[in-house]
Amino acid sequence: MNMLVLTICLALSTAIPRILPAVFISRMHFSRGARKFLRLLPVSVMAALIFPGVIQSSPNATACLTTIGLSVFCGLMNWPPITAVLASAGAVWLLLVLM
Repeated sequence: MNMLVLTICLALSTAIPRILPAVFISRMHFSRGARKFLRLLPVSVMAALIFPGVIQSSPNATACLTTIGLSVFCGLMNWPPITAVLASAGAVWLLLVLM
């Protein structure tokens, strides 16, 4: 029973901070700079988390640089993130198969 209560409490402590902004965001008004910052924040966090993994994932420097370059290109072209992930993974796979 204690594990069930603990699980419910932990789920609520995670869910509440995620749900509250979604509920109140429509009532809040942000400046243009703040909107741009909030729009770019998920991409920046994702890049900061993924970049070290890309560098450590393969001993092949060409594959790492290709992944980074292709991801930056996809980002500059405003392609969806899944496109960048699939293109980068496909390019690395192709490089590793050909080498």
